[in-house]
Amino acid sequence: MSRLLGKGLVLAAVVALLPTAAGQAQVPDKFTNLKVLPKDISREDLVNTMKGFALGLGVRCQFCHVGEGDDLSTFDFASDAMEHKQVAREMLLMTMEINRKFIAKIAEEEKDSRVRCMTCHRGKEEPTLDMN
Repeated sequence: MSRLLGKGLVLAAVVALLPTAAGQAQVPDKFTNLKVLPKDISREDLVNTMKGFALGLGVRCQFCHVGEGDDLSTFDFASDAMEHKQVAREMLLMTMEINRKFIAKIAEEEKDSRVRCMTCHRGKEEPTLDMN
């Protein structure tokens, strides 16, 4: 029963993070200051990556980006002013390296076995070592 409840909570979190048509329109067409993600990343891939961060840490855009509220058109996504954005870049580099160096060598299905934010954070701002 608790597994069913857990799956329902995850589904609810994903649905809550899905952008509305208005939210999608607020995502910039051109991305600047990409230091870890590919400079030619598609809008869809960037949005999906950000959704993964938000779900993995249980946060919203303003956790890493300068801005308040839900109006993404007021956010300064390129700004490096937020410390969490700097930490996110380091964590992304770390997970990419783990996946490339270790997981790819031992996993038959790399995509299903890779390390993600959720692997350690489990929906919390701070990673947890509780493996239960």
